[in-house]
Amino acid sequence: MKKLFTVIPLVAISLFSFGQDENENLVENGSFESVKGKVRRLGQIEAAEGWTAATGAGADLFVGDSKMPDVMTPENVMGTEDPKDGMNYAGIISFSYGDKEERNYITTKFSSPLKKGERYRVEFYCSLSDLSKYATNKLAAHISKKEPGSDEKLNSLVFEENLILHPKEEVFNGMFGWDKVCGEYIAKGGEKYITIGNFTNTSDVKNERIRKPKDVKGKQVIAAYYYIDEVSVRLLEEDEKCECNYEKAPKQVSQLVFQTAPLITNDMTSAEKVSAQNVYYAYGKSTVTPAGVSSLKAVVAEMKNNPNAKLVITGHTDGAELEASTEEDELKDLGKKRAEFARTLLVSLGVPANQIEIVDAKANVESSLIEEGDPDDLKMAKNRRISFEMVQ
Repeated sequence: MKKLFTVIPLVAISLFSFGQDENENLVENGSFESVKGKVRRLGQIEAAEGWTAATGAGADLFVGDSKMPDVMTPENVMGTEDPKDGMNYAGIISFSYGDKEERNYITTKFSSPLKKGERYRVEFYCSLSDLSKYATNKLAAHISKKEPGSDEKLNSLVFEENLILHPKEEVFNGMFGWDKVCGEYIAKGGEKYITIGNFTNTSDVKNERIRKPKDVKGKQVIAAYYYIDEVSVRLLEEDEKCECNYEKAPKQVSQLVFQTAPLITNDMTSAEKVSAQNVYYAYGKSTVTPAGVSSLKAVVAEMKNNPNAKLVITGHTDGAELEASTEEDELKDLGKKRAEFARTLLVSLGVPANQIEIVDAKANVESSLIEEGDPDDLKMAKNRRISFEMVQ
């Protein structure tokens, strides 16, 4: 009897350890944050850990800390867009007028194969680039057992099965913010790959001609070019519904991001230099701009000069964000999210995680940079920030 009771828990532990958790994202680098090497030009999707181009036409990767303007975020050669998650995103051509440009596809391998009969929630986000002359529908995720594609520059890959599309198959023409593609997939068993792109014959693809925004510089491409971010595949529980929640994104109250260069002098202590740094945000955002990355790197330099010091990161919101957070889930705990994301970046830059503390100030502490004559929009922009304190 003792042996029976000893074996059962071990079996349970074994099943738990090797099973798929419904909260686990089987796409290990779904937001393209893990990057190997430097991204210096278009066509470097392979720099994102685990991702490749499915055809010889290649695909693009845009990263927040690149020094090359063409492949930076949020501004790059195709336009401007804040990442949906993190600092990076991919880029592909989904449609080209007269098929003059080859479509692009990105693919990656799951952390473990899909199980036969199990249901999965498949999701990714797309955003039309500013310099696209067209917008299109039929952008989809394709699930497969074998890695699809070819090394040749194919005009398109066409599949009719194992596709996840928007339920209304609408044309994605939004240039500000991100459109969601989400749906349920029932596994046939053994599927190992997800590929993002347009897998429909051109004759069956809807398209719209897009007028270039007045404030956007550069020449339009005769294609529908989309940024791609936050790809996920998660196991659904037995009675769980695939809730995609195609609600509208939170209202963008202000697009202004405050920027200022801190005054740093040689006679300042490391703690004073750290306190002088701030990272600022657009309304509702927790991603970091290139200016913010520079501030984070300055903090890293001082922390490395003081290896025993602690760092306190305080996240702040403006009053409008705090008020809207009672109704909009994406704005809840936004100050904390800003500080936590900054901590992730600082750890990746070499600051030990156990030396960083997070504080959420919400909208309770106004920026010391606010001046009496500032308009309300600027005051709010100055309050949307994270601040730093070095504790020896």
